[in-house]
Amino acid sequence: MGHNLIIKLWQAFVILAAFGAGYWQWLQQVPLVAMLATGLSVLLAGLPLPLIASRPLVMYRIGCRAEELGIKVRKKGILSELASASTLVLAHSRFITSGEPFIAELRPEGVTQSALLSMAASVEAGSNHPFARLICRTAADRHLRLQPAINFNEYPGQGAEAIISRIPVRIGTAAWLKEEGADISAETLTRADQLSLKGMIPLFVSSGKYSKGLIVIHREISFDTISALHRLQKLKLKLMLLTGGSKRLASYIKKQTGINEVRFELFPEQKARELQLMRTRKDVIALLGDMELDREAMEAADVRIDWLPPPAEKKQAEAAEEEAEAMEAKEPDPDFPDDPPQEEAAEKPETKNSAKAHISVPYGDFLALARLRKRAAAGMKVAAQQRKIAIFLCLLLMLPATNILAPFGVPFLDPILAILGNLLIAVFILLLSFRA
Repeated sequence: MGHNLIIKLWQAFVILAAFGAGYWQWLQQVPLVAMLATGLSVLLAGLPLPLIASRPLVMYRIGCRAEELGIKVRKKGILSELASASTLVLAHSRFITSGEPFIAELRPEGVTQSALLSMAASVEAGSNHPFARLICRTAADRHLRLQPAINFNEYPGQGAEAIISRIPVRIGTAAWLKEEGADISAETLTRADQLSLKGMIPLFVSSGKYSKGLIVIHREISFDTISALHRLQKLKLKLMLLTGGSKRLASYIKKQTGINEVRFELFPEQKARELQLMRTRKDVIALLGDMELDREAMEAADVRIDWLPPPAEKKQAEAAEEEAEAMEAKEPDPDFPDDPPQEEAAEKPETKNSAKAHISVPYGDFLALARLRKRAAAGMKVAAQQRKIAIFLCLLLMLPATNILAPFGVPFLDPILAILGNLLIAVFILLLSFRA
């Protein structure tokens, strides 16, 4: 039962108790002033201040712990959802194979290795995908000349294409290239299957209807990642992988890490449907994904988690931001005036798709996520205990406020003492919050 719902139910109970105490006093034919004082005392003694105080300081302390771990929590209340989550869904296999990727093999068909890599880099120059950046960086390290490409298109979960010398060049999965009419040899497909069984990711390259070879990318699964995933499972989290990769790659990752379930060869919209189906079972779903690539799936999750940028990318972003600020601060040259300002486009209203991740974790640090989950679960347990203590103490305070115990020599609790007692209980609950 949610914290806010408990407070609302308690408020309803206190109001009913106040009316009940007043009605009982009316039956005893006491003066009107005494009857009103009884109802007021019950209301003041049962104020939900102790219940409200049972959680904020706990959430604050968990948030401080998250900052110590390098985690950014944009919505503190979401920590209770993280503590009660039953399933952690990973939207990409590369989140698990979080080591530095490298090209393990170049297998050209009818061209040289340099030509194969140059062709792929020419297409991927327009993409921001990690594998695209790797291919372009490798081509640059080898001082390869890229060819001009136009009409770039990227298809999440499938690949990318562009027009080079009036010929469509594609790089992506074998299934997608076959749908586009590419002829891939049985030998290349067999080799790709063998590599997938070893946890490698084969990317096929085609020019027109002809296959030009295979680029094999490998990312190792570190022992620290496997250990952290096992720790998450010990914290009663079911782990599920939703990947656009092949069945063999997904099976390899499941075997190496011991995650509970895998779904493979999924497009982004299919991942969103999987999450919506899981939510029909009343599961609380935490999703680790990419806010750009997995926007629909993120919207379907209860807790949205993403990685903070890797250190190298963070430095590049900071440098670009500093350069932009320097350009803005630069004084205009009177001999070369700036272009006249154009009318600003009307700001678009925020939509559901403008939502951001609730929690951002240092890149690849599953251990930090496990520690946050453990701390959040412990904090919510403390908050639940404090709610019970608060309700018990408020009930004790409400008994003399009803004047029911007067026949047993217990004096009536007047409204001033009732509010003071309620405030003291709230302070006591706040002090107990330091256990979290």
